[in-house]
Amino acid sequence: MAPRTTQQAEEPEQDEITTPESLGFQRGREIEVEPVQTRAAPDADGYVQVRMGRTIEEFTYGNPHVHYHLEAGKIYRVPVYIAEYLDSLEALYH
Repeated sequence: MAPRTTQQAEEPEQDEITTPESLGFQRGREIEVEPVQTRAAPDADGYVQVRMGRTIEEFTYGNPHVHYHLEAGKIYRVPVYIAEYLDSLEALYH
């Protein structure tokens, strides 16, 4: 058998409670954040900028038919009614 050492790791007490203050956080400090815009405001021509959340290879909308190739992650300037339709398809990045 190996001899026991006199220096053994101290076990933490089971009754100790970790609080934010014990981790170094200060109580009462408020975090300031920027307001979140829920919808982009259309410009004077009725267009908005949208960022695609997924790729749509062939998107046709309107009369006369307008064809779009929309890639995920890119920003496009489209009419408001098209942006609303793409949002209903859950194709936009939020």
